[in-house]
Amino acid sequence: MNETTETAAPRPIDPVPLVDAVAAVDAAPHALLALGIPMCGACEVLPASLGEIAAARPELVVAYGLLSSPAEWEARADLLWPRGIRVARASVPAMALLANGTAVDRRYGGGPASAIDEWLTPLLGPARTQLGPGPTPLEQEALESTAQLRSKQSLTKATLGD
Repeated sequence: MNETTETAAPRPIDPVPLVDAVAAVDAAPHALLALGIPMCGACEVLPASLGEIAAARPELVVAYGLLSSPAEWEARADLLWPRGIRVARASVPAMALLANGTAVDRRYGGGPASAIDEWLTPLLGPARTQLGPGPTPLEQEALESTAQLRSKQSLTKATLGD
């Protein structure tokens, strides 16, 4: 959830259970709901990108829901579908921009934050703080901390021919 103020340094938006993420964004005039799964390299970097967005857009409620159990996947029918959000394992990470609890646009894939902000700008106007191109230092740190996971996933895909 976004507790960042205009002067605060960016900090990662930690993933929470799906029900908590939806509750955090449900009543907000504008909110960004990100969805991910465990052991997904792009999903592991997403908290840093979301933290950058939250810092650049303090008026935007930002939450990250982690679909980590069969019960959460089942709950998506009640929690996400009525809001116009569809997500599958193959489509994460995924993001939805919500207005008063209903999706007005969707984005599949991760960051960097500058790419996410480019998607948000036509919908919300410019951010209070402009993000430069490419990964920010916070995102670079997240990329470095997930390098082993991402390398293992790439090797697995190459081995399987995917």
